[in-house]
Amino acid sequence: MRRKTKGYLALGTAGLLLVIVSLVLEHRIPDTVGATATAIGMGLFAFGFSKFRTLRWEEKEPEIMRKAQIEANDERNVAIRRRAQAVSGEVLQWTILVAAWVSIGLDAPLWVTVAAVGVFLAKSFLDLFLIFHYRKQM
Repeated sequence: MRRKTKGYLALGTAGLLLVIVSLVLEHRIPDTVGATATAIGMGLFAFGFSKFRTLRWEEKEPEIMRKAQIEANDERNVAIRRRAQAVSGEVLQWTILVAAWVSIGLDAPLWVTVAAVGVFLAKSFLDLFLIFHYRKQM
């Protein structure tokens, strides 16, 4: 096992230990500290063990991983992935605007509506910025 693989295993184990400690000390520490420790621990656990499993699979099946890497970097697959991300970003942007309208209809607090509209506008401005940026580049 490579050193990098062991590091991710240690990271996942540390995350799991952090979750266990936060559960054991549940009534001795404030709820916010316990919830934060649990969330960080679960994140470390998921990240560490997923990277560990991926690297172990790469060590055991290098030929399959090499083919998958070539396929992932293939020009056609990159174009497909970018187009899918662009379409999903548009769908998400308009869904957020619909959520703002629904929040108005449900008499939600004003900050909910303002936050949704702010995210919508931020995405719109980011789109425009990137369009101009890529036009200059190409």
